[in-house]
Amino acid sequence: MKTYTGLFKKVVLSSSIISLGLIAGCSDDNDRETAQIRVIHASPDAPAVNVKLEGNESISNLDYAESSGYLVIDAAPQDIAVEAILPGDNSDVITVDDYNFTKDSNTTIIAVNNTATIEPLVAAESAVLPASNEVAISVVHGSPDAAEVDVYVTGPTVDINTVDANFSFDYKEVIDAGALPADTYNITVTAPGTKTVVFDSGPVDLSSFAGQKIMLIAMSTTNSIKQVASPIKLIAATDTAQVNILDKDTTSGARVVHLSPDAGTAASGPVEVFATSTALPGTVELIPSFSYTDIVPSLNTFAAAPAGDYVFDVAADSSGIGSSIFTSPTLSLSAGSEYTVVASGYVLTSPAFELLATEDNNRSVVTQASVKVIHAAPAAGTVDVFVTAAGEYTASDVENGLAGNPLLKDFEYKAIEGYVAVAPGNYDIRVVAGGSTAINVEDFNLAAGSVSSIIARGPIDSGSPSDFNVVLLTN
Repeated sequence: MKTYTGLFKKVVLSSSIISLGLIAGCSDDNDRETAQIRVIHASPDAPAVNVKLEGNESISNLDYAESSGYLVIDAAPQDIAVEAILPGDNSDVITVDDYNFTKDSNTTIIAVNNTATIEPLVAAESAVLPASNEVAISVVHGSPDAAEVDVYVTGPTVDINTVDANFSFDYKEVIDAGALPADTYNITVTAPGTKTVVFDSGPVDLSSFAGQKIMLIAMSTTNSIKQVASPIKLIAATDTAQVNILDKDTTSGARVVHLSPDAGTAASGPVEVFATSTALPGTVELIPSFSYTDIVPSLNTFAAAPAGDYVFDVAADSSGIGSSIFTSPTLSLSAGSEYTVVASGYVLTSPAFELLATEDNNRSVVTQASVKVIHAAPAAGTVDVFVTAAGEYTASDVENGLAGNPLLKDFEYKAIEGYVAVAPGNYDIRVVAGGSTAINVEDFNLAAGSVSSIIARGPIDSGSPSDFNVVLLTN
């Protein structure tokens, strides 16, 4: 174990505070000897997990980059099992027999590495007791996508080219950084022996953590927008919560799907889309020419956009924003998040044209396929959605109630169903409206690790009334 003092600094670019309520097994017996355990999920392609102590589930549904916070347990040898939550059946992926929790100890177990080689890393918090105006920090390299790195902890305006690295460490190494003033710092990570920046936190304010111990864990970024900025992010875990710290250059990401059946009729052709935001230098033409079923930038990529609040305008192609036929409500885009925005509804009739926006979770989980369903076909009304194993049922079976219960029953227009985890394989996807199959997609492959959005669409204005179909987006 290396020990370094006089380090860190802070600026929170994105936060996701997880409140706990996981204090279990508490007792009024003053003679009870206790310890504390905290579990942190740092396996980038693993599913959410449950944690069992002595066979009893003590922590539930802990997802990637989440900390359980400390759980009070008996100070005694205990069996630990980390159980992966899988479609259909769970499975233990980490087991530790008779781990000895000593009296008053604080143990942090981090699930690291990719799923195929997942393993536990026991990481000690800082041994230093911080003063009321200090923060005591331990640092963990928990990203299998980054090898040895140099770490600089400086003031916000310090040029790293003028100073030496505070320390270097490699994957799965733990550093006790000691106590430092609860002030503002910049955390920069570079390739070893160089000044090539891999991660730059920007200013990080640690003052809100005064008097506390923090564990900083470097983890892999898991969507394309975050990865453009850096292969890693930092998680600051306290006793009861966590904060995500992204690279300062992390943007948001967006893709837009044109599924308004009569927008082309209303605009006498393609439309153009404008974005207005304080994050942009004035109004920007976002999409110059946009037609029914077009996807911008594509079905599996996202356009980078500065985080901020946006208003979108839709106008006839080449007519300018002054001829806008639709102005959206304000949409907020967060750094590191990816969004799908579906233009749906009717410009000339009802239900009215609007933008259906949804945040996507594009982390690839190797044990499952993740599926989101969006109803963007106003002409279909309320429908039932069936997703069944390929070839198991015919469309007629589905219509006649022989295919069991639908995945989504009475699914209304504009509804967005969050991700459902299914076993990887080939599936038939059918949307039933009024007892008839309006959409029939057969033998569609949902691969392990895939993240798909299935968007039901209706027929284009002046097209065939039976032209219902789906748009399939992926990660």
